[in-house]
Amino acid sequence: MIKINKTNYEFYKGVFKVIWEFEAKYARMDPNAEFSPLNVLRNWEKQSDSLARRGLKEGLRDSLTGLKDLPNELKTELNNNLISNNLPSLNILTSQIKNVPKKVLEKGKIKNLDEYYVVKEVLDDIDYDITETERTELNKIFGEFELNYKEKNAS
Repeated sequence: MIKINKTNYEFYKGVFKVIWEFEAKYARMDPNAEFSPLNVLRNWEKQSDSLARRGLKEGLRDSLTGLKDLPNELKTELNNNLISNNLPSLNILTSQIKNVPKKVLEKGKIKNLDEYYVVKEVLDDIDYDITETERTELNKIFGEFELNYKEKNAS
């Protein structure tokens, strides 16, 4: 799981910038539009460092999860963009998210909201590469976390 703190915030913001500009290019969008994630992030930075760090973490997670469906030639192009900016490769970045479902299955529980949101995305994606047995078990673990989280926060 990617950990974003005060020390590495600018580094991961750079990663997100490269990914967003790549996504915007192929979506035929202006990467600097008012609604762009980078502008939203800048507004959050003005409000709260903590809000900006959480937003960046979620934005990165969402972007990296969505990149799995890219054709190989586009993945290669994005990977080259990252590397040419002295950033980690796409494989390194995505491996930090891919390992979460496996770890959750091994532990038999979701330990925090970060893992919860990754598992939620995995379960929402019917094409995600897990077996039916793993999907069933993740659903069970997911439901238990939701129930316990609601009970814990209801008091």
